[in-house]
Amino acid sequence: MIEKFNFYDVYGYFVPGAAFIAILWLPFRLVGRPWPSSTWAGAIIAIVLAYIAGYFIQLVAANALAPRNKEGRLPSEVYLDKDDKVLPCELKKRIQDLIDKQFGLKLEVKAKGNDAIDKERNNAFLLARQILIQGKAASYAEQSQGMYALTLGLVSGLSLGSAYWLGFAATAFVRQCIPVVILILGLTLSFLVLGNLSLWPIDPALPPLKKRRREREYFAVVLIAFLLIGYACGLQCQLGQRYGILLLFLSAGAFIATLRAYGGYKSFAGLFAATVWRDYLAYNVAAALQKELKSGT
Repeated sequence: MIEKFNFYDVYGYFVPGAAFIAILWLPFRLVGRPWPSSTWAGAIIAIVLAYIAGYFIQLVAANALAPRNKEGRLPSEVYLDKDDKVLPCELKKRIQDLIDKQFGLKLEVKAKGNDAIDKERNNAFLLARQILIQGKAASYAEQSQGMYALTLGLVSGLSLGSAYWLGFAATAFVRQCIPVVILILGLTLSFLVLGNLSLWPIDPALPPLKKRRREREYFAVVLIAFLLIGYACGLQCQLGQRYGILLLFLSAGAFIATLRAYGGYKSFAGLFAATVWRDYLAYNVAAALQKELKSGT
């Protein structure tokens, strides 16, 4: 159960999910199908479906599109490297001292991270974020997290929608029996692969680069599945060429928007990591100062 419908729920799940449902329904609207009911009951159902759809598209893309660099490292790990310029050296050293004092973790800010160091840094980052949450000092970091969750959801929804619209548009030009056979085989293969992912999930012990490559392979399968689902739906709607051309343009536009959203996602992911580290240091400095003032009185 959801105890509180918060900022992350709205930006991370509801808004991308609502956009995704609109993407799925748009081709049906073009052929004369009405929008879903606008009654209170219909609105409540739509909200629930949007939340579920948002959760689904986040789940599909979260690992495949994680903001890792070419070495498979996260911004929260990279920003503590000796040569990285996002955080000043003195700030990194003070964060290291605080983390060592509070949790006994070694950040090794005078070195470039490796698997062992990055594991320590990742644990430290999660603990630092938890300190901010418990101290109710994570509002700005949560906003950054909400924005990168929103852009991630949009990347996933727009990319799936682009494939779906492309499949729908294809039926306006190609309706022979051979594509239908390919459609059936493709859908069968896609669902078999997705079923395999559900029953035998990716080993979390895999190195980050191999794990990300495997996740991206599965994401590509989902894209193909939505392309074929769009084609299957289009066969039932008898879409005319005029609307087929429109959907082709919309598919291209969604693809361009996907690239733009992905750039924003990476930017907000980096901002979130830097904000947590800065706020963690500021929170501890303020707490220490407050403690000194109280002891002085």
